[in-house]
Amino acid sequence: MIEIEDLTKHFGAVRALDGVSLSVAAGEVVCLIGPSGSGKSTLLRSINFLEEPTAGVVRVNGRRVGWQDGGGAARRVSASELARTRAEIGMVFQHFYLWPHMVALENVIEGLVTVKAMSVDAAAAKGRALLDKVGLADKVDVYPEHLSGGQRQRVAIARALAMEPRVMLFDEPTSSLDPELVGEVLRVMEQVARDGMTMLVATHEMGFARRVADRVVFLDQGRIVETGTPDEIFGRPRHERLRRFLDRVLV
Repeated sequence: MIEIEDLTKHFGAVRALDGVSLSVAAGEVVCLIGPSGSGKSTLLRSINFLEEPTAGVVRVNGRRVGWQDGGGAARRVSASELARTRAEIGMVFQHFYLWPHMVALENVIEGLVTVKAMSVDAAAAKGRALLDKVGLADKVDVYPEHLSGGQRQRVAIARALAMEPRVMLFDEPTSSLDPELVGEVLRVMEQVARDGMTMLVATHEMGFARRVADRVVFLDQGRIVETGTPDEIFGRPRHERLRRFLDRVLV
């Protein structure tokens, strides 16, 4: 479902990604772990072309993201073509990015109405069902400023799911939450995984990675250092850099 080939991204002299290759099968949950600045967020943002890679290829559901192959040379796709590709890629960010002037339901259905041209009534019915799914049936008419951080993040997840994406990208979705609110978001993410969604998750929540991931990928300095099952990564790490990282985070 996701194919990444030799992906490189430079920010000036900084090499945020350095030849990353990774594939994620349909229905697979892959967790990205690693220290801050290791390239996890840049990798996710490059998948949906929020960051344009310096080099390399990304394909989602068989379609190259940002470029069109053919005729001997690739060409940049138009904004509308890119929007169609992005519609298949749901993304949940660290900082929610909800519209402050819209209530929870309006935030969830905005893309359905403006991008998918769904009627307001049909979109609202779907939005209410999704808010119920994430445990917020009683918050449909509440503005983001009156929601907790965990509730806002669950609205953001419902908003992403509303577009019926083929894959979901989670960019450290609990890192800005108070510790007591983390669990409610992780429970929703676990349910999304159980429903069969293809997920690529950058996270500092090692317990979540142990429980939910089919595969764990450890990044450091823009490179994949080690990949394996949760048992392999957490129980039998091979690389010294991974062992040092786990010694610091598993306390």
